Amino acid sequence: MKRQVLKLLVIEDDPQDFILLKECLNKSQRSFYEITHTQHFDEALDLLLSQQYDLVLLDYFLGGHTGIDLLKHTKKVGLDTPVIVLTGHSNIELDDALMRQGAADFIPKDEMSAGLLERGIRHAVERKQVERQIAEMLKRDPLTGLGNRILFEEHIKLAIAKAERNKSQFAVIFIDLDRFNGVNNTLGHHIGDLLLTLIGYRLLNVVDNNDVVARIGGDEFTLLLENVQDDDSVIIAVEKVLSEVMQPAMLGTVTLDVSASVGVAMYPKHGTDGTTLMQKADMALYECKKKPFERCAFYTDELQQKLKRAITLEKEIRLGLQNNEFELYYQPKLDLRTGKLVGAEALIRWPQADGSMRMPNEFIPAANKMGLIVPLGEWVIDRVCQQLHFWLGHEACPVIAFNVSPKQLKSPGFKSSLLEAVKRYNIPPDRLEIELTEDAFIDTSAVNMSLLEDIRQAGIRISIDDFGTGYSSMRYLKAMPINSIKIDRGFVSGGHGEHLSDPTITQAIIFLSKGLSLEVIAEGIETQEQWDELVGYGCTIGQGFFLHRPMPAQDLSRLFF
Repeated sequence: MKRQVLKLLVIEDDPQDFILLKECLNKSQRSFYEITHTQHFDEALDLLLSQQYDLVLLDYFLGGHTGIDLLKHTKKVGLDTPVIVLTGHSNIELDDALMRQGAADFIPKDEMSAGLLERGIRHAVERKQVERQIAEMLKRDPLTGLGNRILFEEHIKLAIAKAERNKSQFAVIFIDLDRFNGVNNTLGHHIGDLLLTLIGYRLLNVVDNNDVVARIGGDEFTLLLENVQDDDSVIIAVEKVLSEVMQPAMLGTVTLDVSASVGVAMYPKHGTDGTTLMQKADMALYECKKKPFERCAFYTDELQQKLKRAITLEKEIRLGLQNNEFELYYQPKLDLRTGKLVGAEALIRWPQADGSMRMPNEFIPAANKMGLIVPLGEWVIDRVCQQLHFWLGHEACPVIAFNVSPKQLKSPGFKSSLLEAVKRYNIPPDRLEIELTEDAFIDTSAVNMSLLEDIRQAGIRISIDDFGTGYSSMRYLKAMPINSIKIDRGFVSGGHGEHLSDPTITQAIIFLSKGLSLEVIAEGIETQEQWDELVGYGCTIGQGFFLHRPMPAQDLSRLFF
């Protein structure tokens, strides 16, 4: 029978006991042992962090330390090498304490024999192998075979322990593929999966053997680069990675141009724990993606200040919702031929204690990123419906539109909360209109289509906001259950002149809308010339500062009712 080769670390400070232990190990019938021996606690920790062992045989008393000290330390840094503790004393309470700290077994030295020791080693190693197989399944990304977030965080913990002892540094790198959602939505998820698998393979091929690659979700990959000397060495490594990742991807009959963005955080400069390092690498990545001509960004103190401001803003938004601090202003939509009120867009405002006003661009992006856009959106729906109920007694009651973010649209309770608000305030559904940007129409899945169709079937109108600035597609215009299109202000007054900024595109959108029997609305009208030209092209509904600025509900009532 071929004997199994096992690599053992023996931690024993008594030379005579080590000789006896070695004699027992040499009598093994099933295994052959490669033995590394140390008498010192600190050296044992260094060996465990720098080498891989199948098992540790540990003398309980080791100078000024005990076996429990070493077990606590290995647990802290995430080492899972099985440990059998040897001691000259048989003590049930000590046995229990060692097991609670993760010891695989406890063998009194006066009971030790070659057979007992061999069985203990074999059972500990086999049990650990089973545990690792189960854990490995939980720590692997099933698509790419790379580690997942759990495994990556474990490796960071080990890297921190090693770097602390060696006074070294390492880099945590986040990589995100650009426009990946577009691949899934235009070519299908099977092509997206093939691309992710290919990127994982490329990353494994380009990094060193001791570096770690993981996929922590969606199209986001992470790297752990150890033994880096400085920022320049990280930049060289990142350039090498991007050069490999951004090669054209041939996936069956499809060839894709691949681009990616990178965020970097360094240990210990940017953080001394895994959570902080990953958070800061992610922040650097987010900053990088906002700059289209940059491929890599390091975490900086400026980003730290942004993080503090974001945390403060999140608290303020939550308090604002609790204290009912937000208000709705309404911008009239007029029939451009008669000047008659036909609708209004509800726009959120945030009055401050000092008399100033926070505009949506100051807090909506943050609310969207922090997950607060859903409760904020629910508040808007409730207030719009409440206001409509008040206006129902007027003959000129307008259609009120309000913006819905893609994240809010996809929230589980969106449809039910919308329809419940309509029912609660007893308003005609056709007096409500939800405005969705083109981003919301990228996902044309059956679920999304069904949701929007249900909303329109309930009588609520649906409009595409800022048309022409996003992922415009003739396909979704015909397929999606929409009532109207809003021409983006950039085509109307974006040139800051008296006339339409882009009359050709404006006219084309109006012509397209009429051909599809969709209502068309121009936003951003700022001059009489723009108004006249829109009417000449056949656009009959508009809004903008030249017509009316957004105003509180009571001002709208006073002007039109």
